[in-house]
Parts: sequence; C-alpha cells; structure tokens
Amino acid sequence: MTLYADWHYVLVEAGPEQALTWRRLTWRQRRSLPDLIFPTDRSWLVSRLFDDDWICVGGPAGLVHKLLRHPDLKTRRVELEQDATPPGHIAI
Repeated sequence: MTLYADWHYVLVEAGPEQALTWRRLTWRQRRSLPDLIFPTDRSWLVSRLFDDDWICVGGPAGLVHKLLRHPDLKTRRVELEQDATPPGHIAI
C-alpha cells in the first residue's frame, strides 16, 4: 500500500501483543510499535513514522476532544487540509 509521500507500507493484521513484538529494537531506536495502528473498523488511526518524534491521531470528534483536553499531552487540532507537522519541526 502506498501512502503519505509515496512511501510503501505492508499492512499486517495483528493484536496488541503481536504489535509490541513487531520490530526488534536496536540501540538507536526508542520504540517498537508499527508506524500505523488502527482497529479493524478503522474508526481511528495512530501514526508515528520511523523518523518522527511526534504522533498523529485521527478519529471521531469525541476521541480528539479527550486527547486535546488531557493535561499530560502536548496536543493541537489539525484539520484534514492542514500540514500536521508540529511547529518548529521540518517534514522532508
């Protein structure tokens, strides 16, 4: 499947336990989760690309509202037509 910036992805159906073991971490990596995570019904999406230090979440307004109000998260709302790159970051 080809997505954002014409990058190629392999889609794998897996549960949470399998997703946590999907990648082997090297000494440079900080995480092992897949780049894209979404449930079977595709009602939401979490994206953290391998070279990003931010996470994008898409989903129903209620979910987005809860994330925006969470006191421990640095969040901002981005509309579909907007660039999701956080201020001060550069997307290549």
